[in-house]
Amino acid sequence: MGQKSSIDRLAPELRSKLIELLQNPAVTQKEVVDTINAEAGENVVSRSGVNRYKLRMDKFAAKTREAREVADIYIEKYGKENRNQLGKVANEYIRLMVFDLITELEDLKDGGDEIKPEDLSDIIYKVSRAIKELEQADKLNAQREAEIKAAVQKETAEKVETVCKQKGISKETMDMIFSEVFNIQ
Repeated sequence: MGQKSSIDRLAPELRSKLIELLQNPAVTQKEVVDTINAEAGENVVSRSGVNRYKLRMDKFAAKTREAREVADIYIEKYGKENRNQLGKVANEYIRLMVFDLITELEDLKDGGDEIKPEDLSDIIYKVSRAIKELEQADKLNAQREAEIKAAVQKETAEKVETVCKQKGISKETMDMIFSEVFNIQ
């Protein structure tokens, strides 16, 4: 995937300082470049490199905000008790992000950037692992949902049976209720 950007090659403390400066709207990108280069004691970043990094940060922040907004809307619409469904929404969002990553790789290839085979295989491994983990999470969510439904159904059936017995409802009527309402034979 080519060479790391000048920002990605910065020492962690300089990169943290750069990020902090970029998040301050009162600081211009020129000031960010001047500050980082002064602290490094040499020209380690350029205005174009800082601008590209800022655009990447903004894009990531926008996607994160979008995901939070979707989650908030979902919780507001369906309630906190439906967090299982929210997990499914999150899984789908991650799948979209994986697709975006693959698209960006294709754009890099089309743009003539060199993609090293070992970098590509590492990305493919990580993407396939992420998809596998998402599938496992989906399976676990479905299993939990089924267990919750079964527990609620059992508890409700027990309450219905208790009420039917207290009210003197016949066994035939109670069996019909279980059959029609709970699909229990």
